[in-house]
Amino acid sequence: MPSLNLEELNPAQRDAVLAGDGPILILAGAGSGKTRVITYRIAYLLGERNVAPHEILAVTFTNKAAGEMRERVGALLGGSAEAPWISTFHSACARILRHEARVLGYQPGFSILDDGDSLSVIRAVIHEAALADSPTPELARARIEQAKSEALSPEEIAARAESGPQSTFAHIYRLYQERLRAMNAMDFNDLLLLTYRLFSENPDVLERWQRRAVHLLVDEYQDTNHLQYLLVRMLSARSGNIAVVGDEDQSIYRWRGADIRNILDFERDFPNAQIFKLEQNYRSTRTILAAAGGVIRNNRERKEKNLWTENGDGEKITCYTGMTERDEADYIAREIANLIQSGKARAADVVVFYRVNAQSRVIEEALVRRRVPYYVVGGMRFYELREVKDLLSYLRVIANPADAISLERMVGAPPRGIGAKTVELMKQIAAREGISMFEAMGRLETESRVALRTAKQAGALYGWMRELIAAAPEAAVRSILDRVIERSGYLEYLDGLPDGIARRQNVAEMLAAASAFDAERAAGGLLEFLERAALVSDSDQLGSQDGRVTLMTLHTSKGLEYPVVFIAGMEEGLFPHMRSRESDDDIEEERRLCYVGMTRARRLLYLTNTVSRELYGQRSEARPSRFLREIDPELMRRISPEPHSTPFIRPLPNGTPSGSYVDLSDSQLPQEELGGDGLRVGTHVLHQTFGRGVVRRCEGRGDNAKVWVNFERGGVKLLVLKFANLQPIAER
Repeated sequence: MPSLNLEELNPAQRDAVLAGDGPILILAGAGSGKTRVITYRIAYLLGERNVAPHEILAVTFTNKAAGEMRERVGALLGGSAEAPWISTFHSACARILRHEARVLGYQPGFSILDDGDSLSVIRAVIHEAALADSPTPELARARIEQAKSEALSPEEIAARAESGPQSTFAHIYRLYQERLRAMNAMDFNDLLLLTYRLFSENPDVLERWQRRAVHLLVDEYQDTNHLQYLLVRMLSARSGNIAVVGDEDQSIYRWRGADIRNILDFERDFPNAQIFKLEQNYRSTRTILAAAGGVIRNNRERKEKNLWTENGDGEKITCYTGMTERDEADYIAREIANLIQSGKARAADVVVFYRVNAQSRVIEEALVRRRVPYYVVGGMRFYELREVKDLLSYLRVIANPADAISLERMVGAPPRGIGAKTVELMKQIAAREGISMFEAMGRLETESRVALRTAKQAGALYGWMRELIAAAPEAAVRSILDRVIERSGYLEYLDGLPDGIARRQNVAEMLAAASAFDAERAAGGLLEFLERAALVSDSDQLGSQDGRVTLMTLHTSKGLEYPVVFIAGMEEGLFPHMRSRESDDDIEEERRLCYVGMTRARRLLYLTNTVSRELYGQRSEARPSRFLREIDPELMRRISPEPHSTPFIRPLPNGTPSGSYVDLSDSQLPQEELGGDGLRVGTHVLHQTFGRGVVRRCEGRGDNAKVWVNFERGGVKLLVLKFANLQPIAER
């Protein structure tokens, strides 16, 4: 094993890496090299302290971060040593629960439901309960998530209930958990909650896993919620060797349960803790650091840090004020185009941050007008695509035949004559016989109430699925998936769909993902493959976007960096958000979010706002954000408005992405055939902003005439015809 080259670390980093046993708090400012410190610490424990790899557990929050840590540790150790356990919180808990599932009454092959499947189960439970004061499925799920994050069971919720609706919710929560258990399934929040209960109720099990975490390292500690905090305390209680890395100034996930007190109170929880501050920034210019520091210093709930850098002063921060959001968007697009054309930046060097997703539309339209390619982060995840979820449903039933929600999806993908009535009959058989719905499907051929064709289809599906269930423990994931696709006729089904080619491409991508997974490990990893698919996050999907500008919300920006950063909408009520006005804690969270956004910038930082903004259909006067006033004016150059107008464009319904060229089927568009100005469906047109397109639908007459146009550059747009100035052109 090669010796560590500690000369690559600065003095503060080196001190943290070489610290002795016991609790350690590493306060890592933005861009200060925290990943380097935590990976060097792991390598030091293994190489210099001779700690066994199986005694180290390092946890973080995204698969991407965990993968990077594994790669760096492997590089430091020369790739020959046994790898320590480096994982996300949820993946670590899933691994523990699979080992100990039977202690909790589960089978090791339990399914992990994604948000969509979880909501489907809640919706079914509410429908079957038929209670008068039931909450909506979405509200019920939000309340269940909150209860689980606070480690509250249905029984504890019921005991606290002070009204009828609260009792109803407790009842729905209980029914939901019972349904999950019957399916041998867990949702995302159960992974933490059930691990906590496992440890709380089984001291021998806790001790077993404490021996696997003699040295526990936690990345992004400021983002831990109450359950994660409890798990950290439990796992580290025996050895006392807990090292956490974080920055309270970057705690921006309070809305999903993160508790900043976990890092602020670390010394209280661990009185003998060693404290290390990483204050040298390797990312940003002095000007950017000074501006961000001026903002965050206004927070009271923080530990004092003074970030510094050996980088140069760099350029002043640009502060642009537009008359409207369209002026703001056009300035952003124009400036990006100028940076690219002048060679000062590539498109991939640039990111545009915004506080809420609704801000992106006008920015996208401005980028299209300037012909600047872009990519919007936060759209539908790959594993949520219909065709991908269809195939995952087969794999989930193979791994866990009790997974009723996946089985219901599977029997209809592709349609094979097993409809809602047959599915209901399968449920009745399962309940009557005390068997799974999968086994009930195998008995349909003996049911006189089922049509012969349906019974044969069900019997055939049951037969070849049983073969795959038997083969799965020793089979590669790619081979299982290949056989599912072949036996189900799924590709032939896609060929009959209007967008079948695009969906086939996604299936090909899924096959590639399975092959890549198989290359990493031996055969028989279906459960782990499904676990990765279930636990993927938005951040994990941020790949290389060569040649395109990136657009994303500020909450997605954590852990990223770009040479050029734009933050749009620096206005009171938008940023800080109007919901934060009533609470000092919320204002401080918004200020931390601003600080995180600013410190993503390496060379250039632009902050933009407007005099008047239309958002959610309402126009109102906009006041500059207080965060702008907290920046030293000497650090900024201000640019005055340059008002202009653009064609009136209405947003698309149903979240249709405007940044991509999509070929929508007729069923997705309004059904009126003809519109004004002689335009017909199929007419090729030219628009001064979006270029060439094809009219897909028309509606209305006269001043109310509207057209749906599928543009090559801008995707599908709904335009008010009298403002659109569309020119009919010949088909190419």
